[in-house]
Amino acid sequence: MKRMDLQRSYEVVNKLTSVERQVLDLVNKRVPHLTRVAAAMLGVSRQAINKLVNKLINADYIKAEGQTRARKYSLGKNRVYFNSYKLDKKNKLDEHVIWEDFEHVFDTLKPNVHEICFYGFTEIVNNAIDHSDGTELRVCASLSEGVVDLMVHDDGEGIFKRIARLRNLSSEKESILELSKGKLTTDPDNHTGEGIYFTSRVFDNFYIYSSGHLFDHNKERDIDFLLEHNHDVEGTIVEMQIDANSKTSQQDVFDAFAPADEFSFSKTVVPVRLAIQGKENLVSRSQAKRVLSRLDRFKTVILDFEGVENIGQAFADEIFRIFVKKHPEVTILHTNTNDNVLKWIKRAENTKMGV
Repeated sequence: MKRMDLQRSYEVVNKLTSVERQVLDLVNKRVPHLTRVAAAMLGVSRQAINKLVNKLINADYIKAEGQTRARKYSLGKNRVYFNSYKLDKKNKLDEHVIWEDFEHVFDTLKPNVHEICFYGFTEIVNNAIDHSDGTELRVCASLSEGVVDLMVHDDGEGIFKRIARLRNLSSEKESILELSKGKLTTDPDNHTGEGIYFTSRVFDNFYIYSSGHLFDHNKERDIDFLLEHNHDVEGTIVEMQIDANSKTSQQDVFDAFAPADEFSFSKTVVPVRLAIQGKENLVSRSQAKRVLSRLDRFKTVILDFEGVENIGQAFADEIFRIFVKKHPEVTILHTNTNDNVLKWIKRAENTKMGV
């Protein structure tokens, strides 16, 4: 699936007028005598409502059966819904209740895609409720042109700022590196830290948009992107997209990182390029320790060097000799290494073995 524009759901919503969205809500609620009720409720003429309904039928948002007075309406193959919620720590929202508001967007999906949407929706909404410290949550979902798009936007502190602050990291960019590893949580009593990691991998496209940074994960790409942006985004936007005909199985993704015979999240893939700050090269032991932070919690670690042109002796030595010696229970693997990077890795490994 090709990469979609960020905030695609908002764009789909904004193509519909407020009246059109209210009519779709009436259709979803299966209100009888749709055109008559809609005209009375919305204060417009029956002629205007009929014209609007026909427009929505032609756009596949409404399906009509029967003729004239016996005509019945139901939702079409395209779906869209938007709602906002007040965030209040004293009267906490329940992500499952919010899901019920949106479930009609997903009820025609194949079981595997429906399961993925439920998982991602509830995980990300719960994170916003529990961690954002915001006052408002805006949620948008659409099924259009064969693509499902979910977007969750809170007006809180911002996920990258929050992680950097609570974990005493040197920069917001470092918090993105930590997120990419998995098992990261600022509330270990109530969360495992696995939700965002697995959510990013079950969807085709996954974006986190906050504090002047965009984290972009695409299942068809070996490399994650961290981009600077100049948009004025308050809080955090998380957007998830998946092809409605996707064959991705949530269980297959879980099993790839948490083998069924272990029942634990034991494997991670770390995009090493996210450890690069500014124009620096990866040459120091402190940079290596940035990469290695919390990796002793896994059994298998794959360091992905895609986009890393070179590393230094100390960087390689800290990872492939010292860390490996201190943590023999952790298997460190590497992938996408060019000749320059591989040279220093082999040297560190040979030094470890006394070659």
